[in-house]
Amino acid sequence: MNKEILSEREHHVLEAVVRNYILSASPTGSRFLSKQPDFDFSPATIRNIMGDLEDRGFISQPHTSAGRIPTDKGYRYYVDLMMKSMELPAEVKDQIKNYLVRVEPSDLRLLMEATSKALSRATHQFGIILAPKFSSGIFRHVHIYAIESQRVLMHVTIDSGFVKTMVLELKTELSPARLERACQVINERFFGLTLEDMLAKEDTVFENVESYELGLVRLFVPSIKRLIESERDETVFTEGETNIVVQPEFFSKDQVSGIIEILEEKKLLLHLFEKGDANNPGVIISIGKENEDGQLQSFSVVKTRYQVGHLEGTLGVIGPKRMPYPFLVSAVGYTAKLLGEMYST
Repeated sequence: MNKEILSEREHHVLEAVVRNYILSASPTGSRFLSKQPDFDFSPATIRNIMGDLEDRGFISQPHTSAGRIPTDKGYRYYVDLMMKSMELPAEVKDQIKNYLVRVEPSDLRLLMEATSKALSRATHQFGIILAPKFSSGIFRHVHIYAIESQRVLMHVTIDSGFVKTMVLELKTELSPARLERACQVINERFFGLTLEDMLAKEDTVFENVESYELGLVRLFVPSIKRLIESERDETVFTEGETNIVVQPEFFSKDQVSGIIEILEEKKLLLHLFEKGDANNPGVIISIGKENEDGQLQSFSVVKTRYQVGHLEGTLGVIGPKRMPYPFLVSAVGYTAKLLGEMYST
């Protein structure tokens, strides 16, 4: 939160500079402001106010004789002290919701892909969502079906109905009765544990299980572990690079190629979105140099936590610093809330 407080006149001028730049991507001049209906200052007075704001680091002049544009500090003041909340238009809510409700509700990967696409299409920014750790989900049941003589299909279901599927190759053929018994033992012993705890207790939870059943169960529990480990490659889901590269701030070929390279760097995005603020459960905005990684200091990030059942993750958008913050805060917050409502336990 900015500690500096502007005078009423300074506040008025800064707000106009920020809003005009967000709308037009053009610097704002004193003569332009003096002609606006809500300004009764002379161009000279406005120039003096702009000079003071520039001296204090809230606005800058891109080149001589140009008007002013907001700095990171100016955007931060606007976000903290000027920006008003807005209700997301009904048609935008419907657009986001339509992407999510069309997804098979048990497929977490498809849900992540649909969410990043919904964010990108609704906001015209770069949509991103970090998938929650499937291993943090609470185990509900496993089903194992024979599909060939020595091949079975294993479904692992967690709370909120998410399912992971895996095909297993066996060294011997197992009867449907034995497969059913293996499922029964696993389901009885592990129900209600997180998958992480389930695997941690693998060696102690099968006391009093007959040896011929234990061997069968131990055939499948390591497969569940491999299933969980495979999720590491399915962490960051993104959509909408072109929404950024068409922005007037990024007009040169060198800038465009650099931006695409940044947005395709999954580790960078993972680090950016994993970082949270435990004291701020709402929507978090980081602007320009507030993003510690130098590659991201031309951008702003609007993100928040979401919850599906017992699983948690982060979602949001990345775009130029010149972005419609009230709209994006509303869109990001609504998307997280909708996911929570759709997959409440």
